[in-house]
Amino acid sequence: MTDYRVVNPVGQEQRTERSTGGAVHFKSVGKTGQNRHVLTEYGYRVDGDAIPPEYLAKVTSIRNGATIISPLQNDIMIRVESRWEPLVPTSLLATGNLIVQALTEGRKSLITKATSRRVWSGSSPMILSLRMRFEAVVDPFVEVAEPCRILQSMSLPSEPGGAKANQIGVTNHQMIQDVANHLDKLPFLGPPGPTPFTTEGVLNLQRASSELGDTTGIVEGLKGGDKIMVELGRFLTFYNVIVREVTATVPIKFDQHGSPVSATVLVIFETYEMMTVEGLSDAYQKTIASPNDTESV
Repeated sequence: MTDYRVVNPVGQEQRTERSTGGAVHFKSVGKTGQNRHVLTEYGYRVDGDAIPPEYLAKVTSIRNGATIISPLQNDIMIRVESRWEPLVPTSLLATGNLIVQALTEGRKSLITKATSRRVWSGSSPMILSLRMRFEAVVDPFVEVAEPCRILQSMSLPSEPGGAKANQIGVTNHQMIQDVANHLDKLPFLGPPGPTPFTTEGVLNLQRASSELGDTTGIVEGLKGGDKIMVELGRFLTFYNVIVREVTATVPIKFDQHGSPVSATVLVIFETYEMMTVEGLSDAYQKTIASPNDTESV
């Protein structure tokens, strides 16, 4: 079994459950052995009275082995679109309409209420715009500089051999695996997000991930570059997203080591797949477990 656990920036292990702002446990059942992979928390550090977990945003990246935490800065904005196309092809309707109007000298047209009906052609991914704020309390590198770098890296490809440590699972076909191993030696860049060329975790990703401390679907499907999860307090959790845009604003104020002491990062996320009614329900449902239910690591 592979067990992912979260430690704080100075290496001390966290034991509280995910929904209350503590550890995130990623597990994947393997055939042999047990491996541990640490997800380190960066960004927000408690200074004085702790911010309630309802007001914290978390972005977890498996490839980077990190969870970025920031207090929520703005109203939560989430957008989705439904696409509808004309039932009657526009080109066909336009030609017939032109003929009918010409024959009737403009008194009639081919347009009816029925011809204006449309057929659904899909929905867009959920689009989330999130502003994250980082302020140095003890260590500007861990609390400001690294969160900026890691968030930006979520939209960038990796060089050959650069992200193998966090990739899990191998194909059952040795010949395909041999070819893949040879391709890994070529100077091809690795995509920054998940891959569509696998069926693992596709059917049950959201539902498997909705169980506290058990995001098996995320880890089992890690055949691409990364799996990224976004948590907005106890309100919303998107288990598989891509990072479309990252804009970092860093004031020119640094510590003695050159690390900025504050930064604001605007990140635009999109769900990897088109969201369904059931998937959206899972995103809205946050399970809160008691401390006794937290798995020891």
